Amino acid sequence: MADFPQMSFQQRTSQNMAQTQVQKMSQTQIMSLNLLAMSSADLRKEIYAQAGKNPALEIVRDSMESGVSSSRREVSASSRFSDNTRYGSASASGSAASDNFQAALESTSDEREPLTDHLEHQLNAMNISEEEKALCLKLIYNLDEKGFHILSPISFLNPENPLHTQEFLDKCLCLVQHLDPVGTCTNNYRESLFVQAKISGTASNLALFLLETNEHFDFLNPPQIPKIQKKLADYLGQQKKLKFTSKDGISLTKDDISSEEIESALDFIKTLDPYPARNFGTNTTNYVAPDVIVTKNPEPEEGEAEFTVTFAREFLPKVGLSKDYTALINSTENIPNDGSEKSERKKAELKFAKNSVNEAKVFIDSVLYRESTILKAAQEIVAAQSEFFKKGPRYLAPLRQKDIAEKLGVHETTISRMASSKYLACEWGIFPISYFFTNAVKAESPSSENPASLSKEAVKYEIAEILEEHKKDKKALSDQKISDLLAEKGIKVARRTVAKYRGELNINSSYER
Repeated sequence: MADFPQMSFQQRTSQNMAQTQVQKMSQTQIMSLNLLAMSSADLRKEIYAQAGKNPALEIVRDSMESGVSSSRREVSASSRFSDNTRYGSASASGSAASDNFQAALESTSDEREPLTDHLEHQLNAMNISEEEKALCLKLIYNLDEKGFHILSPISFLNPENPLHTQEFLDKCLCLVQHLDPVGTCTNNYRESLFVQAKISGTASNLALFLLETNEHFDFLNPPQIPKIQKKLADYLGQQKKLKFTSKDGISLTKDDISSEEIESALDFIKTLDPYPARNFGTNTTNYVAPDVIVTKNPEPEEGEAEFTVTFAREFLPKVGLSKDYTALINSTENIPNDGSEKSERKKAELKFAKNSVNEAKVFIDSVLYRESTILKAAQEIVAAQSEFFKKGPRYLAPLRQKDIAEKLGVHETTISRMASSKYLACEWGIFPISYFFTNAVKAESPSSENPASLSKEAVKYEIAEILEEHKKDKKALSDQKISDLLAEKGIKVARRTVAKYRGELNINSSYER
């Protein structure tokens, strides 16, 4: 009988330990999922907040910050454990930066007109359609303080609106680029210079050629006339050797470019402003830092991937464990159990250090889980959307979050968290990761021309095209007839679905047309 209380106690202890382990696992999972759902900006704040609360968590490096150097190793470990005080010092450049920042805070506010307000006032005075105005406003409020795009402009096109074509986007871009100051709403300062040169109407063909592409623009580095002249001669010589040359873009009209022509082109380029928005104030701007960067391999070897997908670590602080804390908990020195104040203090310090290190490890593991999940998901997205990354946004394929979840062996909600407020940068611009997930409609008879699945938007375009082709018919097409015509193209869509898509296109029924 005396053994029963012992067994009961052991069972309760075992159950309590199991519950504690489950609780710890649950807390770890919750933290991992919370961090996964955060944007890069929110994660930066969270990292600094955690480092401020937990002295065992150190920010090893932050490429977005400069001038501040940690000096925590210069302070003994025992002087910090008891009061949890953090120590640090600023370098000379850091002190100067701090003084300048304080002076800026105390100075008068920037009363210059914000760039967005200045552009919007001009846009309101223009006689353009409501659709054009709406897209132009989105482009204007997508500009940073330099007047350059934050997100890729193509991401503002509504795929469900048949008016939103590449030509429509180019027209709206041109409208904003012509506003004062000329040359905003571009990707970078080189493109801004090119736009300014085209709009001026006085640029020479050579000046336009030098500003047209990054390759041509590199001829100006260094801006020395003899070296530019040699680079141009080499370029023209290589073009002559090519059997086929592209007719797109600006071409030079003669083979021999004189130093006087180069000097004149340089003088003209110097009159342009690489940052036309510099004289305007700024509104509060939400900057977008890409979480993933996709680069195309120029000449992939056999078996090598066409694209390289990398996680943009430089936008986040690098965190690590404090060496002082890990050294303390790994110490083999025995703490005397004599009940003295010194031994009790050391026991408390050791317990505090162990808890701090464990919490820091959980946080670091959660950050690494976030990075790994985003990177793996991005790799699967690039594989699924390879035509997009090869040829551009118009080749976006149908893709569901469920498809990526199945590839990774995770729940669909995990992919939803991953895609939330995350961005991908590639040669076509910066896109929200959610942009790459589109609805699909199955084709009845898949072929090279009609793939196994089409995007919902593609089917809408087919419906709009059919109605446009038959708009002069004496009798308007019924939804069933449209469904039949789609079936002839290998797209099986029910009559009710046609009616739904037609309604989303704001096209009346056959009775009202």
